[in-house]
Amino acid sequence: MFQLPRISRVAVIGAGPGGLAAARALRDEGAFETITVFERNSKPGGTWIYSEKPNAPPPIPSVNALDVDPPNQPAPSEPPASAIYDNLHTNLPKNVMQYRDIPFPSDYPLFPTRSQVLDYIQSVAKDCDLLPMIRFNTTVVSAEPQDTQWQVSVTEWRDNKEASYTESFDAVVVASGHYYVPYLPDVQGLKEFARAPNHQVIHSREYRRPQEYADKAVLVVGNGSSSADLVREIATSATKVYHCVRGDDTSFSRTVAENMPKNAERVGALSKFSSNEIECQDGKRIHDADTVIFATGYLYSFPFLPFERDALIMDGQKVLNLYEYLFYINNPTLAFIGLPIRVVPMPLMQLQSTVLAKCFSGKIQLPSQEKMKATIAGETNDRKELVMKVEKELDYVDRLGAWAEGFEGNIENWNSSEVITGRLSEKWREDRCNSLALRRQFLGY
Repeated sequence: MFQLPRISRVAVIGAGPGGLAAARALRDEGAFETITVFERNSKPGGTWIYSEKPNAPPPIPSVNALDVDPPNQPAPSEPPASAIYDNLHTNLPKNVMQYRDIPFPSDYPLFPTRSQVLDYIQSVAKDCDLLPMIRFNTTVVSAEPQDTQWQVSVTEWRDNKEASYTESFDAVVVASGHYYVPYLPDVQGLKEFARAPNHQVIHSREYRRPQEYADKAVLVVGNGSSSADLVREIATSATKVYHCVRGDDTSFSRTVAENMPKNAERVGALSKFSSNEIECQDGKRIHDADTVIFATGYLYSFPFLPFERDALIMDGQKVLNLYEYLFYINNPTLAFIGLPIRVVPMPLMQLQSTVLAKCFSGKIQLPSQEKMKATIAGETNDRKELVMKVEKELDYVDRLGAWAEGFEGNIENWNSSEVITGRLSEKWREDRCNSLALRRQFLGY
């Protein structure tokens, strides 16, 4: 077993759904003297905080987080805007999406709006008495291990004044999200296309509403739910929408293809750009596109961790050297919440938080570093290693739940009805698997 040092002071970076889950689990564990949550916004909510004003477009290309969002940056004067767009509804039903022990209000629709999700998160922060633990308008600039402690340096804005200071903690929980640094691929000729008159190239992070694309021809690049939402929305205002996808044959991609708007056309993966043309790998040539929107995902980035290069990320495609997607193996007093992709975030982050709180308190144990390293033998920088999807997610959830309860043995023999850590109900699992069909039934898309 790995012996953690005594932990009494814990810093949590971020007051979105993951940071709030961590703060609550740590507080409820009753084993820590100080729990401080640092949040750069003026209120809780993280990526669910909507901003009318988007960020500036990313550089072209944006393929390495260490270049785009490098370590050792000073704190910006304003927090960056989130990636939330105006008409967003969740792509998961509320009974699946919610924290396990805190339901969404009964009068909310099955697929809540962005503002309803934010209200829910902020109600959790208030009703669970988490607000006194949060320092708002405070950006973590650096979190660095020194001897057996972490030195956390922050910049805080209060009463229009800026103050910088450093505090010591025994452990750090990173819950800063991963929807800030866009991945925008390096496609031949893209820079030249973007420089041409009347052309616009952005990432979906900057998209807000379809009316901005009235009477335009728009190319949306991407295979995920965001790209499908953008195609559907923009088609209500644009003259023409092209949806550029790679040839993956999934139930989601088939559903999207079968329900394309009349003025939308599906095209193959990108081949190259010129100043007045876009060429796709299926031979399609597009001459009328005014705007290209890359809904191509995000890079992981932790600029407040000065040692992140190669230790945690190579370019931001994935996060390295973690045990169970949670603990930094080289120093398990550093933990991460909410890194896996294509999962149900809130209940998973709640369970991850429960595990780390119990590990930090000593109620459950980490295996030896040798055993932890063995679990990532052969690890690569392939992003797919962090993409779970349903079956892998459910196995992971069961594994975490059994660990949190101190169960040892064959996981098939573990059976628990504990609300936060026990096995998920059959109803939950069914609705998780059928979320795409449910969304189409209730929202029409």
